[in-house]
Amino acid sequence: MGTVNVKQVDAFTTELFGGNPAGVVTEANGLSDEVKQRIAREMNLSETAFVSHSNVADFKVQFFTPNVEVALCGHATIATFATLYEEGKLDQAKSVFYQETKAGVLPVEVIKTDSQVMFMMTQAVPQFTEVELTRAEIAAGLGLTVEDLLETQPMKVSTGLWWLVVGIKSLAKLSNAHLDFSAIAAMSKKCGVEGFVPFCLETVQPDCSFHSRAFCPLDGINEDPVCGTGNGSAAAYIAAHNLIVISGETALTGEAGLEVGRPGRVNIIVSIQSGQVRTIKVGGAAIRIMEGAMQF
Repeated sequence: MGTVNVKQVDAFTTELFGGNPAGVVTEANGLSDEVKQRIAREMNLSETAFVSHSNVADFKVQFFTPNVEVALCGHATIATFATLYEEGKLDQAKSVFYQETKAGVLPVEVIKTDSQVMFMMTQAVPQFTEVELTRAEIAAGLGLTVEDLLETQPMKVSTGLWWLVVGIKSLAKLSNAHLDFSAIAAMSKKCGVEGFVPFCLETVQPDCSFHSRAFCPLDGINEDPVCGTGNGSAAAYIAAHNLIVISGETALTGEAGLEVGRPGRVNIIVSIQSGQVRTIKVGGAAIRIMEGAMQF
């Protein structure tokens, strides 16, 4: 029998019980993937991150949902580096660190202000592809009608994980959608995405750029409160379709989590070069809410 220290950290928030909770294990050397999966299942959060030694980066980070390992997770990355910072495991002489993930070796920047410390991760280069689903199928899965969708075509978008991104015309329709999680899971499997990220340009907070939700029943999580890769993919889609004018490097703010009582804010920097979306950075603050030792 072994013991591992686990922390639960709320990401994309400065308030306890807000944002998106992630499990973090900063001493995962020697743990098998089977044990990591069991720990993630026991934590029963959307993702639990495991930090171990890397030969190509500052840290190797793996992300497990209760059901499966995924290539990248935004909120768990923010939670992980906030924990490493709190534990004194980040070199104070540096501001940029690199994590080895299954989505590639990606930088994470530590940004200190007078009021808080934020962590910004550069996600994978955005990719876009058509989806073999009709607008009617997608709308029905969300409990909406085709008339509720933006005219821009829903697409598969990846900034490290593939999501089906779909624009909704109104906040009321998005917030009160009658979801068919079985249909969303089936369509997600069919088109090879983690789940659906519907968004709208109408927001609750006037200083935010867009409002989003993330549904990933295929991974065992019906709704992920504040999803980093989902917000990154939505921002990339918004920029690619000129729904918000992006010039050079532009800062956006995504709001999410309100429908499940875990409001959070995602800071996003979108870079466009020669008319193409080149870089997506996603970040925010995080706060530890719980820690303990787990036996396995």
